[in-house]
Amino acid sequence: MNKIQKLNNRTLALGINHLKKVDSDFKTILRDRDDQINTFKKTGGFEGLISLIVEQQLSVASAKAIFSRVKLICGDFEATTFLRISEEELKATGLSRQKVTYCRNVAEAVVNKTLDFKKLEKMADQEVVAKLVQIKGIGEWTAQCYLMACMKRLDAWPSADLGLIVAIQKIKKIKERPKSLTIEKIAEPWKPYRSIAALLLWSTYDKD
Repeated sequence: MNKIQKLNNRTLALGINHLKKVDSDFKTILRDRDDQINTFKKTGGFEGLISLIVEQQLSVASAKAIFSRVKLICGDFEATTFLRISEEELKATGLSRQKVTYCRNVAEAVVNKTLDFKKLEKMADQEVVAKLVQIKGIGEWTAQCYLMACMKRLDAWPSADLGLIVAIQKIKKIKERPKSLTIEKIAEPWKPYRSIAALLLWSTYDKD
């Protein structure tokens, strides 16, 4: 099995060089930012995955506020502790009933050992995604963001993310929002550094 590559200073430099070579648009983005990239970091494990569920379809500010309230009532942020919190308490943080269910699904998977975060670390990217999406409430976007933010994997690609879609549309000067197949084709040369490509694209979206 190939060694799992993670995002660090060395691989970041390699990724930047690769993206500059294969796509001139990244040269422009990086020049505007003096080759600086804001990374997407989260605590790993149960806490990180719950924070990503909270973020689903919410603004950064709203998600941050809700998650801080969840952390306050959860204390040690262990799955067993989370399951002891009532639905009413969780909803009072701002979580929807649906997201309360999703978060509890994750907590139950951890408690019954169908989800083992240490085992995920040894798995290839697609194996991690396949394992995570088995849990109701975790889709491709959440799984790919977990790969990138919590596991620091180099080639995570949350292609359904609106920020990425809008950024690609803008830098590639596409009249209409690109479809998923178009996005995958555009991103193909960026492998195996699509996590870095995503960070750069997000930086152009956030700027506006």
